[in-house]
Amino acid sequence: MLPFGSAGRRSMTSVADHDTGKVRSHRRGIVAVLTNPAANNGHGSRAASHAISALRESCGRHGFGVVDITGHSREESLENACRAITYAAALIVVGGDGMVSIGVNAVADCDVPLGIIACGSGNDFARGLDLPIGRIETSAEGIAAALSYDSTIVLDLGHAYSPEDGGHRIDTFFAGMLNCSIDAAINDRANQSSLPFGTLRYLEAGIREASHVGNYGFHVSVTNEDHSVNDHDLLTPLLAVANAPYIGSGIQASPDSDLADGLLEMLWAKWLPTASEALRILAKAYRGMHLNEPVIGYRRIRSITIDAIDEGKTPPVLMSDGECIGMLPVTVDAHGKALRLLVPPMVRERWNTIEDNRHTGEEH
Repeated sequence: MLPFGSAGRRSMTSVADHDTGKVRSHRRGIVAVLTNPAANNGHGSRAASHAISALRESCGRHGFGVVDITGHSREESLENACRAITYAAALIVVGGDGMVSIGVNAVADCDVPLGIIACGSGNDFARGLDLPIGRIETSAEGIAAALSYDSTIVLDLGHAYSPEDGGHRIDTFFAGMLNCSIDAAINDRANQSSLPFGTLRYLEAGIREASHVGNYGFHVSVTNEDHSVNDHDLLTPLLAVANAPYIGSGIQASPDSDLADGLLEMLWAKWLPTASEALRILAKAYRGMHLNEPVIGYRRIRSITIDAIDEGKTPPVLMSDGECIGMLPVTVDAHGKALRLLVPPMVRERWNTIEDNRHTGEEH
């Protein structure tokens, strides 16, 4: 388990200081790349080599060199990335949500953009942004175009930290979701599966966990969208905090999540469903249709502190973007405009149009 401490990240110009549509003169030169050769049960080396070759060809045409900074462990890769952002024009991660997790924890709150070549087992953060999945050359070309035109969008991240020690034990940013209950147990089980495809791993893990679902005991202190605060105990099989819509290789758990609203979403079960109800809800969640189920609670929040209570089952290990980060207690808050993401110019234009329409709707 790696406690992503703020000491490991370089303090640089905040992404919030820049307009997403403004073209800035970027640092030409080196693009740092992280891959995960051990992904997909050890079969990620081919994708890693393919991605490095594609990036060197496409980025080279635009005047950028590519250097592979992949470490021998997750910890070493994060350390390499934190050093690289002091000189690199961008950080590129190759793989799934675990690699995105390393990337966002290296570049959060600094002006170095992140690029994603989504070719892992989950790819949920990329899926929510309609980035190419499993198309390495297309992704590399898009990143090269984004670098050439300095085309980025600015997104929110979630921030999880240990409240008892000010973030010494846990201090991590997440792009997608923090999982605290059966969702974390499913994720942990899927990570240990030997099945060849991410969707199959999560589906099998979900069916196994749903067959013996039980209530976990939590105490939560929630700061709501209107800044009101609620404190209460919660017995539930499901509690998650979302920044982005997807989890579990395509489960649309939080379909209303907006990556630029400065808020998170709290998702929970109001009571313990039967095994058949749990399986039905899981099936509906793949289409984002589960929020109309009476058992599901869903609200926008600004922050939440979660701790375990003696009643109910002991909550499992916390999972953040598919990675174990530690045990409760934890505080989670929205970290607005924390990530600058490389996207092709057409994607940036579409994103800015959507955001303009959203803000116009809010004004009316």
